[in-house]
Amino acid sequence: DFLHKQSTEIANRYDMVCIEDLNMRSMSNQGFRNGKATLDNGYGMFTSMLAYKLADRGKQLMVVDKWYPSSKTCSRCGSVKEISLEQRRYICKCGMNLDRDLNAAINIRMKGYEMYCQMAA
Repeated sequence: DFLHKQSTEIANRYDMVCIEDLNMRSMSNQGFRNGKATLDNGYGMFTSMLAYKLADRGKQLMVVDKWYPSSKTCSRCGSVKEISLEQRRYICKCGMNLDRDLNAAINIRMKGYEMYCQMAA
């Protein structure tokens, strides 16, 4: 019920949604001690619901490839650097200092827009 409500709210609110194509099975085996919990979180079901609800409304779901370096790329200047999972802030030499996940989300949104523009051209 929760997944249906959230996907409906998102599909009603936005014309385009950009998400990262995550491999949940791989993530569950990465030694985070949360294997079954990762698989049970319903991400795949949620993305399916979101996809069909957006399509029904004539809206777009842009799925960014899981190998796109969203966490390693500066959302301000575009430079790419290695960053460990322990680092919770992305600090770039251009002066940008941002939460790692927020930086990745901005990059996923920009990549999704770029993919949409290429598709529309």
